[in-house]
Amino acid sequence: MPVLAVGGEHSVGSYLAQTLRPVVPDVEEAVIADSGHYIPDEFPEALLAVLAPFLASA
Repeated sequence: MPVLAVGGEHSVGSYLAQTLRPVVPDVEEAVIADSGHYIPDEFPEALLAVLAPFLASA
């Protein structure tokens, strides 16, 4: 199953992807620059830029 771990730079960053790797070796990771916890509210365009290609490839 494809998995995308998205974290805000000033929140979880890459930590979410790191914690998933033991159970999901092929997890895709994205860190949204300058974002905190509320990525969809803070940087919706950046989230869409990561999410749309991921969903299109699934």
